[in-house]
Amino acid sequence: MDWVKQLNEAIHYIEENLTTEISYETISKIAGCSVYNFQRMFSYIADKPLSEYIRSRRLTMAAFDLLNSTDRIIDIALKYGYESPDSFSRAFKSFHGVLPSSVRNETVQLKSCPKLSFQITIKGAYHMNYQIEHWPAFKVMGISHKVKTAAAFEVIPGLWEKAWQDGTMRRFMENFPDYRPAGFLGIAAGGQWGDSEGMNYIIAVTNHVDVSECQPIPVLEGMEEFAFPAAAWAIFEANGELPDATQKVYKQFYTEWLPNSGYALADLPVIECYMQENRQEVWIALVKK
Repeated sequence: MDWVKQLNEAIHYIEENLTTEISYETISKIAGCSVYNFQRMFSYIADKPLSEYIRSRRLTMAAFDLLNSTDRIIDIALKYGYESPDSFSRAFKSFHGVLPSSVRNETVQLKSCPKLSFQITIKGAYHMNYQIEHWPAFKVMGISHKVKTAAAFEVIPGLWEKAWQDGTMRRFMENFPDYRPAGFLGIAAGGQWGDSEGMNYIIAVTNHVDVSECQPIPVLEGMEEFAFPAAAWAIFEANGELPDATQKVYKQFYTEWLPNSGYALADLPVIECYMQENRQEVWIALVKK
């Protein structure tokens, strides 16, 4: 499948550049999705963040260099992107449990992070409830926050907490339209297709769908309006306690559903819809291969 091939090509790029600068933009272009979506996808498939995988691979190879070469420790540190022996020693000890100097002076136990290789596996232990809809263009109104892509998973929960505290959610509820995508929306926009290491995270509600019977809801003061084109969306049920319910959907989507679907990711944000009574939907835009 092309999708699996693209993932393996992204891993090959990382492997070829462990001793040089690794560009997240280049990785995402190879994989054919945004930086944010690739990081999200990688974390669910590999069960670790992309940054941790890269760091672990570099420290794995650094240990091999210590064992198999006579290069100075400072030269090995610089080779794998560490600016000083101290920073290298701290990272090395955190990963391997021993100092770099001990590798050459003692018999020590080291850790190894092997190179990843992706392949299709058919599991199907849990069914997924989904539908594919060709949804018309629509608009949302809300608050946009600039977020560094690498810090998104840590920052975004705090944005929701702030929205509840500062009255944003109360204003939504007082002017709540019954349009789809439904509920409170979490949208990661921008940073598409490797063009940026930052993005806008939008907390919003849908205020217009481009059909004749839908009346636009005026944008509330202090909020912005964002437009999305007509597209094919795979809409997955993600009911249950958060964050486990949505995380389970993403893991199954990236590891089982997408590789076997005949679809590829479209150049549009992933939308999470939060409704009442632990009901959630995940909207993922797709294009037919």
